[in-house]
Amino acid sequence: MLSLAVVLGSCGGSADQHATTTTSAAGPVAGKPPTTIGTKNFPEAYLLGQLYAQALRAKGYTVSLKTDIGATELIYRALTSKTLDMYPDYTGVVAAVIGNEGNNSRSADAAYREAQRVVARDNLILLDRAPFTDRDAIAVKPELATRYKLQSVEDLARVPSPVTIGGPPEFRTREQGMVGLAKEYGLTHLRFRPYKIGDQYEQLDSGDIDAADVFTTDGQLSRGGYVVLKDPKGLFGFQNGVPLVRKDVVEREGAAFTDTVNRVSALLTTMEMRRMNAAMTLASRSPAGVAEEFLRNHGLL
Repeated sequence: MLSLAVVLGSCGGSADQHATTTTSAAGPVAGKPPTTIGTKNFPEAYLLGQLYAQALRAKGYTVSLKTDIGATELIYRALTSKTLDMYPDYTGVVAAVIGNEGNNSRSADAAYREAQRVVARDNLILLDRAPFTDRDAIAVKPELATRYKLQSVEDLARVPSPVTIGGPPEFRTREQGMVGLAKEYGLTHLRFRPYKIGDQYEQLDSGDIDAADVFTTDGQLSRGGYVVLKDPKGLFGFQNGVPLVRKDVVEREGAAFTDTVNRVSALLTTMEMRRMNAAMTLASRSPAGVAEEFLRNHGLL
């Protein structure tokens, strides 16, 4: 098995996603060690990495950005092994995937506190959670929804077997995925087909799959043409964006570091994230360019 260092060194993605910048720090950040930020393997993650990295560089921090590292389990291990200093994740994912906490949170604040408890075991800190929430959801085409009167996830039981659902490979084995759909909703007639994140929309449009695991901030949802099913049992939980940082990094980088990251997070509403995601996925703009425009518009560059 390749070491994490090798994995991080060979991640895919475009040049702007992998930019490593050396900045001549001045003022309160002078002499601070470089910070390595990582991201997961989908466009919104690339965008979040660029937002935090560019904002920190504007304050004089030296930041290396490593993108497309992989799913939660891999990138979390990179953080705890000190290959990374920080990466953006989601509160419910941290609690469910890392902490095996299930989906018992009754509010966004409760999900944040649960995630805090999980990461504290590994000497990690959650910075402020962003206002936006990007949770998994099940989407279908309007034609299917009309034919079988689909409004919520449990209504998929009305669709004749088998129902093919597409999503990222990890969706097959997660509680917030196929396992939970069977356990919580009794949907045992689903057949899973793995796709790279984002590709499931094309397959849904072509009719190759009946339903798709999507994210609620996906840019594709801004153009209509899909019905997002309700999740009355709360299977997919609360998923506010949140940066994870090693405790020793927070201590060495100082208040300006956390203040800068928290200021960016505070601006990230669900509608802003969906708009920026649409600029990348539908208008083919780069994560770096979209992030730069957003930060300039808000006076952070």
